[in-house]
Amino acid sequence: MNTNQTIQNLRRTACFSIVAVALATSSCRYMKMNPAPDADKTALANNNSCYLATAANMLAGAGYGNGATAQERSNDIYNDLIAQFGTINTGWVDAALTWWLGSANNTWPANPYTVITVLGNKSPKYPWANPDGTKDIANNLRKCNMVGLSISWPTSGASIGSGGHAITAWGDGNWWPWNDYNSELADNPANVRIADSDRDDGGNIQQYAYDAYTSPNPAGPNEGNGWYINYSENHPYIKHIVTLEPTQTAGGAYNIQRVTGSFKLRQNNARSATDLHYVVGTDTEILSYITRISWSDELTPAVTEMGTPRKELDVTWNFHEKPVPKDTEVTITTEFVLRYWNAIYYRDVYFTYPDTFGLQLPGIRWEVRTPEIVNATSIPNVTGGYVVGEFELIDSRPGAERSNPIAYRFVHQYSFNQSPEIHTLLLSGHEGFKVSKIKAGHSYGMLSDTELWRFNDWMTILPDSAIGLGENPAEISIDWTGRLPYPEGENIEKAIPDLKGALLKTE
Repeated sequence: MNTNQTIQNLRRTACFSIVAVALATSSCRYMKMNPAPDADKTALANNNSCYLATAANMLAGAGYGNGATAQERSNDIYNDLIAQFGTINTGWVDAALTWWLGSANNTWPANPYTVITVLGNKSPKYPWANPDGTKDIANNLRKCNMVGLSISWPTSGASIGSGGHAITAWGDGNWWPWNDYNSELADNPANVRIADSDRDDGGNIQQYAYDAYTSPNPAGPNEGNGWYINYSENHPYIKHIVTLEPTQTAGGAYNIQRVTGSFKLRQNNARSATDLHYVVGTDTEILSYITRISWSDELTPAVTEMGTPRKELDVTWNFHEKPVPKDTEVTITTEFVLRYWNAIYYRDVYFTYPDTFGLQLPGIRWEVRTPEIVNATSIPNVTGGYVVGEFELIDSRPGAERSNPIAYRFVHQYSFNQSPEIHTLLLSGHEGFKVSKIKAGHSYGMLSDTELWRFNDWMTILPDSAIGLGENPAEISIDWTGRLPYPEGENIEKAIPDLKGALLKTE
């Protein structure tokens, strides 16, 4: 990401993807949101409102709607849409999106998700002729976009396609580590995970396999090359997709950003834990989010959105079928898509046990500020990046039973074009707790959770630090004057070509 335009502060950074190939040791299925919203059609005869349900899901995933959960917000928007369009007539997802965004139901006009794109064919109903189509669906989801699919069924007669249906894409079953949600796929995934208003109830997610692009619908009719799925015996095909994307700024960047925070804790009780609870929040309105844990990749948490507008998530994971034994480390990772600012914190983190007893961990707030320096030297054509931070949390209260420190790491995204480079880390939290062994370093690419906990290129190290927490934040200087590894005044892709695989992409 070039930072040759003036950056006033941290409130104007981009949402982008990392061009990197991640290694995985186990298979798991990718989801953009968990749980994902799924508006189900009202059980009425001749109900053709699948396109409205799909639009409602996409809008809820982008942060719109009223309710305490993504599902409630999706249902709220769906009710708005059927009040306008009814349930008898068919229609298009993009038309439903456009109407709702411009209606009085949109009480959040500052939400940047306003760009609607249609890729493929509406009429005639030809298959979407894109050999990389399923990869494009997957990578739109791995970026900051919402995706709806429009499908039809091939015929054996002279007509092109029959019927039509709209479904919401929320992920895929690609071989992918639970902890790398930022990397793009290099190949087409084998299947798609969807929410479908005709096939489920209450937010269930289904998975369907794609046929080969050039050999679709085996043993059945087809309309030529395209992406068919085994949704029914006669495989339907994707005729077009609709994306809901954030508005771009005048400079070409997106007026949103992603921020990731990770929290690792150890289950120290002799009994196995049956639940995990935490509250994770930020300083501004949350648009979209995913929160996940290292213990299991197939669980779905209960997530309640807190605040008006929402700035926190109250999260509970149920481990009753797979309890967490003593001395097991569990890593929590949360990704927010935000309009601006750049902070994330956890509080009320604790395991619970069969008798509901649990140790509650204190809330921690961190924030990294990059102040504008008056009369600073502007650095043309250089890449911004990420501040990677680490500290340990110590319970220093009299008689505290917890002796092991709690490890905490975070990634802070920023744009930067001034020299010298100086950041300030602010830490606050519950009194009686201290942070120690504070470290900070620089990364060119957003780190996956595995990379985050493997990161060791520290540029600022305070090994003897023992800072007491309180309501007023403690300030720690991160001064990297003249120390960043990229040459000033050069484009980083040209200056360090061997880092190309981990650089940020803005196309």
